[in-house]
Amino acid sequence: MTETRKLQLHLGKCIEDLDKLHNVPDLKSKRANLLCKTALKLFESAEESREKGDEEYSYVYYMKYLRVIAYISKDKDYLKDKTYYNNMLGPKNPNKAIDQAEKLKNSLIDRYQQEQKEKRLNDIKENELIKQKIDENRKKMAEAAPVIEPPQPLGLPGPDEVTIKSEMLYSILKNGRIKVMILDARPGKDYIESHINYPACISVPEECISPGQSANVLEQNLPLASRPVWAERANMELIVMLDWNSTAVIPGKTLHLLKTTLLKWDVKVQYSRPPLALLSGYEDWLLKYPACTTNPQAVPPRQDDFMDDMLGEIEYPNWSDLSPSAAAAPAAPRKPGEPVVDRSSKAAAVQMYSERARNMAQILEQQERIADTSLTLEMQRIEAEQDWEKVREQREAEMQDELRAMYKLREQEIISQLMQLENKQYDMEQENQSLREQLEEYQRKEREEAEKMAETISATSEDTEAADAEASRAMAAAAARELAAARARIAAVTLQRRQLDRTREALEHERKRKLQHARHNKPDAHKPSHDEDGDSYMMSPDSPGAAGLNRSHSSPNIAKVSSDEEEPCVPAFDRSTKPTKVAPSSDLHQRDFQPVWGDVGRGLTGLKNLGNTCYMNSIIQCLNNTAILVTYFCNGQYLEHVNRSHSTRGAIAEELAAVVRALWSGQYRFIATRDLRNEVGKHQRAFRGCEQQDSHEFLTILMDWLHLDLQFSINVPQHKDNLPPSEKAWHEYTKSKESLILRLFYGQIKSTVRCTVCGKQSVTYESFSNLSLELPANANRCSLSDCLKLYLNDETIPGWNCPNCKEKRDALKKLDISRLPPVLVIHFKRFYVDPKEYMCNAYRKKQTYIDFPLEELDMRQFAHCTSSHAYNLYAVSNHYGSMEGGHYTAYCKSSVYGKWYKYDDHVVTEIPSSEVKSSAAYILFYSTRAS
Repeated sequence: MTETRKLQLHLGKCIEDLDKLHNVPDLKSKRANLLCKTALKLFESAEESREKGDEEYSYVYYMKYLRVIAYISKDKDYLKDKTYYNNMLGPKNPNKAIDQAEKLKNSLIDRYQQEQKEKRLNDIKENELIKQKIDENRKKMAEAAPVIEPPQPLGLPGPDEVTIKSEMLYSILKNGRIKVMILDARPGKDYIESHINYPACISVPEECISPGQSANVLEQNLPLASRPVWAERANMELIVMLDWNSTAVIPGKTLHLLKTTLLKWDVKVQYSRPPLALLSGYEDWLLKYPACTTNPQAVPPRQDDFMDDMLGEIEYPNWSDLSPSAAAAPAAPRKPGEPVVDRSSKAAAVQMYSERARNMAQILEQQERIADTSLTLEMQRIEAEQDWEKVREQREAEMQDELRAMYKLREQEIISQLMQLENKQYDMEQENQSLREQLEEYQRKEREEAEKMAETISATSEDTEAADAEASRAMAAAAARELAAARARIAAVTLQRRQLDRTREALEHERKRKLQHARHNKPDAHKPSHDEDGDSYMMSPDSPGAAGLNRSHSSPNIAKVSSDEEEPCVPAFDRSTKPTKVAPSSDLHQRDFQPVWGDVGRGLTGLKNLGNTCYMNSIIQCLNNTAILVTYFCNGQYLEHVNRSHSTRGAIAEELAAVVRALWSGQYRFIATRDLRNEVGKHQRAFRGCEQQDSHEFLTILMDWLHLDLQFSINVPQHKDNLPPSEKAWHEYTKSKESLILRLFYGQIKSTVRCTVCGKQSVTYESFSNLSLELPANANRCSLSDCLKLYLNDETIPGWNCPNCKEKRDALKKLDISRLPPVLVIHFKRFYVDPKEYMCNAYRKKQTYIDFPLEELDMRQFAHCTSSHAYNLYAVSNHYGSMEGGHYTAYCKSSVYGKWYKYDDHVVTEIPSSEVKSSAAYILFYSTRAS
């Protein structure tokens, strides 16, 4: 089959452009059946676009389909009848859409990057061609005309100067270091038509200026747009006045009147230097810097200066020098119509006007060249300003990214602290509640004892005070002895009950083995019946106890054990001493696993999705393939360590243990973890509903719960002062209590903060159950080693309170791994807040491909400790899709079969080791060879 030709990219320039297109409106008010029809149309459109080779439309349709599916999964009608709606949608379509969207996204990212590379190459080639043409034009221009050097920037005029040239004013405005105000004293209509393009250039109309007026009166006559800038005149370092073409401040003229108003009649303002007039006015500026005006096509008003010059060159006769000549000869008679011409003055006049025309042409040509040069320089200046603006925006963007990262890190730290404080508060409330109950119990007993003593005293005769006191002491001693005896009997009953539980477990495992053996030896025998409300271990119909009630694996019917099994020896004890109320173990109640029977390998049972619980299923399967933890739960050793004083009262550990035993029975294709989910939801509200949750958050909270549920006391070294600082910090963290969870999963981080000024160091130690690693920025591919180096790199902390300097200093923070756990869990921070939608708290996912080793992960270069450094990968929690519509799976290596398996909710399939690495890897589980 020939591969479909891919169409050209046409919808966007990057994958973020496509992500904006697959948003859907709020569909909560729509019914589930209508949404199913919409989803089918979207899926068909996605498939059709994919077959045509249009990857962009196909990706957008797939993502819209997944968003609609997310809304459907939350609908009440869907939750009531999932089978009907799943069949309507197609059972394989959602998984196929997720896989195809992931592949299309990776393909589009590569294509967009390739397109950008090609575009950059084309731009470089085009720029080179343009540069060559410009060089050729410059050579031609250099050969054709002399080069006029651009005017150099000038400094400020001297204190005695009253005018400023246009070149100097342009240089000052371009530099931008001096605050300048420009007062345009031309008529208001001329200012509106064209003026200098500068924010502090305002109109002071000629018609508003009059002799002897004050600055306040002038301000009231100014246009409204000019008044805000006029009010800032006291803060200006230079004030420039201009009209059309004045070359000096002539008394009685407009500029002189304006200058007089500012210097003499503006009593509230003290100017740093007198105002200057623009030499040759706005006409000169318009000629030299047309690009710095609002309208370069403006025409100065016409004046009769040229005619005045012409008339000035005429020599008029002096009447006093003339004398009448009576004897003058009469003029010769002229013919009518014959003009009188002086031929002798013709040559001089021709020469004079020729020189004047030639000079005018040279001046015009030179002005044209200067204008062209100024225009070229102005274009270069604009290009330079644009480049500088791009650099400035890029720097601002980088600073904003750093600030966002800092805010995000601080937000995560605050959230973590809040969670710890909430847990501590809950524990304290539970402890206070328990203490209150004990106090009430003691008070009740004291009241009962006091009432008994009062009745005894009233019944007996009143002898002497000494006899009464002796009787009271005797009764108190008897009560104390009775209380001690009762406590001893309770302890004995508790010990006997634990022994009985272990005996029941042993008998149940033996019966299971015999039933399994009988099933293999009798091919005609029927499979055991299944109770929908029971656990996973049901009795065979052939057993004598089959006529009674079916019991789960965790609560076997000891009274109806087969006659060929040996009866356990039940210890004898006095029922009269039994406590009034003993809380039964939660591990003995009837569980609702809803198993589906099937002969599968041990540890290869799937987990049913109970409504967006794939995040929980993925983590449970990863823990279910932790060999030491499985042994600990399956052989019942955990029962010796169950802690009832914690807020969860050991229920989380017991429910997880029951799930692990069912998964390793080898009898079921898949089961439902409804009891475990309900127990988790009791203590964490986020895990109650059907909303999608983060598997890393669930893993972190679950580790803390299991550690507290399975705590036991240990002996602490008496001489702690001789221990290394890391060991001392570890003992302070454990507080003489450990658990198998702590020993397996928890490690220690050393944090060193060093002042960059005095070198003072502050060292602290923190524990961790998993390492959360940042991904390199703007990288489509990286390695696990790159992420670890980035995690352990020095970090600059501004404003650190140095205890030695006694003030805030910049410091360097360095992290080191001081204690490696036998099971190392590594989490990749793929989700981040989108900077474009920061205020909306919209999260995006990094699709970076991370290369990590399956075997022999060497941690020697990253850890400063003596524990084992070589790790092998045994489980991966994967995440596909986005925050809105994602899916979790697990890749786990079986310790029994030595093969890799994919756990996709209730479906478990074998996969080659080459498929373990993918861009969906979210959490890695490594173990040392010793563990």
